[in-house]
Amino acid sequence: MKKRSEFILFTLGLVIIILAGLNSSRYFTRLDLTANKAFSISPVSKRLFREIPEQVYLTYYVSGKLRKLYSFPGQIEDLLMEYAAYSRGRIRVEVIDPVRDAEIQRAQSLGVAAQQIEVVERKERSLAQVYTGIVIQYLDRHQTIPVVVRVEALEYELTSRIRKVVSGEERVVGVLLGEQGRSLQQEYTNLNRTLSDDFRIEEVPAGQDVPADVDVLLVIGNQDLKEFDLFPVDQYLMRGGRVLFAVKGVKIDLMRGILATKLGPHPALDMLESYGVRVKRELVLDKYCQNFRLPTQVLGQVMWQVMEKYPYWITVAGQYVARDNPITARFSGLDLYWASPLEPVAKGGTQVEVLASTTPEGWTVDQEPFDTYPRGGPLLLAQPHENKGRYPLVVSLRGELASYFKGKSIPTREGEKRDWKNIVESTKDSRIIVVGDTEFLSDLLQFTEAGYNMEFLANTIQWLGNSEDLLSIKTRTARDTRLNKIQDPAQRLRAVLSTELITLVLVPLAVIGFGIGRLVWRRKKSVLRVEEE
Repeated sequence: MKKRSEFILFTLGLVIIILAGLNSSRYFTRLDLTANKAFSISPVSKRLFREIPEQVYLTYYVSGKLRKLYSFPGQIEDLLMEYAAYSRGRIRVEVIDPVRDAEIQRAQSLGVAAQQIEVVERKERSLAQVYTGIVIQYLDRHQTIPVVVRVEALEYELTSRIRKVVSGEERVVGVLLGEQGRSLQQEYTNLNRTLSDDFRIEEVPAGQDVPADVDVLLVIGNQDLKEFDLFPVDQYLMRGGRVLFAVKGVKIDLMRGILATKLGPHPALDMLESYGVRVKRELVLDKYCQNFRLPTQVLGQVMWQVMEKYPYWITVAGQYVARDNPITARFSGLDLYWASPLEPVAKGGTQVEVLASTTPEGWTVDQEPFDTYPRGGPLLLAQPHENKGRYPLVVSLRGELASYFKGKSIPTREGEKRDWKNIVESTKDSRIIVVGDTEFLSDLLQFTEAGYNMEFLANTIQWLGNSEDLLSIKTRTARDTRLNKIQDPAQRLRAVLSTELITLVLVPLAVIGFGIGRLVWRRKKSVLRVEEE
């Protein structure tokens, strides 16, 4: 009887294990101990699964050689399987080795990019062509992630592209350049490359109406913008458009030895002040800044010549950003070049928030001629400054907004005709970001290796475009990995002293204490053994 009961219990246990295994792909859980649950499917993605009307197919093209050499293909496949499991059948996943399954031509036609890696086999080095890309297919539409090697940011890539392919809508970013002689193809190659993965970029000529399909408008530079050029931007805002303004109150002429001159009365700055942000005709400097570097040719190779600290090139750290705002919640860095300080101006119905500022060691200069010579950086840093303090660098506006042209005549320009008949005088749902710098989006960011400027821009566009849910996925994995991110002198000193105390004192004392304790315990054990004998 006892054996029969044991057999029944064993059989039931085996059945339970088999059933649990069969349902493990549908019902499962995982323990994620990372900060902000960076490796778990977010509620945003889970809600998206319920909105998918038809089946979505995720195809992961991955070479077998990559599986043998690296662990990330398995991690990527695990995440895709989680998508399939949480979607309750709305998402299907297929993993294909393009070489083994003779799918190379199809993978490439769908946009999966071939990569070359060095392979060492039997002490021989060779180059192998491998694939690791994901194709998202829905009905007759598809989106492709050409190369996938990092699982940390993959959920954002997948969810944003699934949403895009299911909706069939293409998000558009308009770019209006406010300085003559500049072009997206020459001075903004990094911006072009970064945004083209997620958006269609449309250049908006100054003075032309902003197309209705533009989701977010970037106004980069203000030097040559007149009222005629600003009227379409103002009316785009009044119609519910969202705008990032990259402006400053001091003109920097890079072709004339970084000559800096104040702007006089200027309609773009007047318009922003009417909205709620005053751009001062000053330059802001900070003790915590980047080196001034110049590219030089040495034996046919490009080398960087470092010319001391340059306080006009400000580096913003996480201690001095708004942690409650989605844009800067997981701040990874921002460099500004010859920035002008901003000043919020109280306006009824408009919420104004400072998103980033200098450290308490910042100061401003407003006297011409400005001393912008790079070699003078150390001298500027050594001088005492009476107006030291924190100065706003990035400000957001949200809520009600009145048109700058309310009560004015519609601007005209000789030789040009526009079909402007009425002025929309206000809006109740505006979103504006103002950055006191015109260069932080240009290719100048390469001089300080400020790739995180593009991350800040992408976050800003998501916030302006009402995509805080996607932004919450993206920013939960972002981290400020810069070694100089602790800017406050007292805080930095405490961090250094704490590190030295732990590594040079506490750890050695703990090891010594453990050794002494073990020695005492062994001696006591030996004495007890002798007494027992």
